[in-house]
This record gives sequence, C-alpha cells and structure tokens, in this order.
Amino acid sequence: MKKNFRILKFKKDKPIFEVRNISKSFDGRSILKKVSLKVYPGELVSLFGPNGAGKSTLFNIAIGAETADSGDILINNQSITQTPIHLRAKDGLGYLPQTRSLFNMSIYENIYGLCQLHIKDPAKQKDETERLLDEFNLQHLRSLNAAVLSGGEAKRLQLARIMINKPKIILIDEIFSMVDPIVVQEMQKYILKIQSMKVGCILTDHNFSTLFDLSDRNYCISDGSIIAEGTKSDLLKNAEAIKRYFGTSFSFN
Repeated sequence: MKKNFRILKFKKDKPIFEVRNISKSFDGRSILKKVSLKVYPGELVSLFGPNGAGKSTLFNIAIGAETADSGDILINNQSITQTPIHLRAKDGLGYLPQTRSLFNMSIYENIYGLCQLHIKDPAKQKDETERLLDEFNLQHLRSLNAAVLSGGEAKRLQLARIMINKPKIILIDEIFSMVDPIVVQEMQKYILKIQSMKVGCILTDHNFSTLFDLSDRNYCISDGSIIAEGTKSDLLKNAEAIKRYFGTSFSFN
C-alpha cells in the first residue's frame, strides 16, 4: 500500500526528536560511531541496515535501556539523556518492540490498566479506553485474553497502548516481521493514522519495499555509522548503501 499523499516539506526549524553524535562500545568493540538523525513532527522516517549494524542498540539508548558513551537524545530540543527509562514516556517517547509485550489479561484490561496509571479522572480513563478500542479496531476482541491474539491483532493492541500517553515520537521495531501481506497493509494504515495525528515515527524493518512505501525520509546505517540519508531515490543511488546493504544486483521498481 502506497501513500495517497506524500509530505513534501516539514518544518525544518525544530525537530521533534533528535539523536546527536551517539557513540557506544561493548567490551572495546565500537557499536555506534557518532550517529546523528532527526525526525520532524508528523514525519515517518525509516532506519535501514543489516543485522548487527547498531539499530537495536540505538533504540535501546533512545528509550533508556542502554547508556551511551557519548552524545545526546533530545525531544523538542530538550535533552532526555539523563531521564530515567520510566519517565521518558512522559516526555513524549513511545516504543513498540519487535517482541510481543502484552499483559496476561483481556484486551480491555491491557488498555484500561495503563489508562488508570496515566489519567487521573476515572471517567476519562474509561472514555480513553473505549476510544482506543474503536480507533484500533479492537472492540470485538475486548473480552479476549491478549495471549490468544494473532500477530497483527497484538501489534494493534500495542500501538493502542502507546497512544495513551499522547506521544510525540514513536520508535517502531520491525512491525512488519512475521505477519501476512494483508496484515502488513493493515499496519501501514494504522501507522499513517498515527502520522495524521502529527506524531513522528522511526521504523526499522528488513522489508525495505514496505518501508519505502511509507517513509518520507530514510537513513541507512552500517557498521555503526550512518552511510546514507534521504529519499528512496537518494538511497538507491548511493554507492555506499548499495555496496553495504542493498547489494550490487539489487533492483527496485
């Protein structure tokens, strides 16, 4: 599914999310080397790269699960580098991991329980729960235990829960992996719906044709460094990206 529109220009004066010169090593091995990227409000950005390129480490640093050796993470030009992991959501950061991360309770309780934590007014807690069940097509599943959901249904529920905190930026890790093509199309629609709410997103996936259909801009990371940035056309013409990720025999129509 391709966008029926393309955002051609974003306000370039103030990124909603920024990674500045992030470096990270483990046991003397350099994993990230002064990585920098930006996302503007409502922009969909794809992050491509081979396994081991540093994508997961970068996401872990952004959410606070890992500490960078140097560099900074910012939301709305305010550093969150020293903000504890459990408080970053309040600053507007959402994260959808590749792994299934749901509570062993009903779909309704998965959403309502988090609404109770983040919304003070009991009436608004219930209203928001019902709104998200509607928004992400989960009403007919509300009484089911989350453990019985299909892959696509589980991802919809995870997206619904992320939206409780009204995020400014969401990091989405391989949302299209291990799901059928029809589910891929469905998830694209929900990501575009989130974009329409002026929420920025960074998406990773090895299905780059699917990401290219969605993305407004792209980064390619290899061996811990950003080696290419720009539109689909920019990346597919970039010699380093072709050599180190797409391959010399790759063609994309």
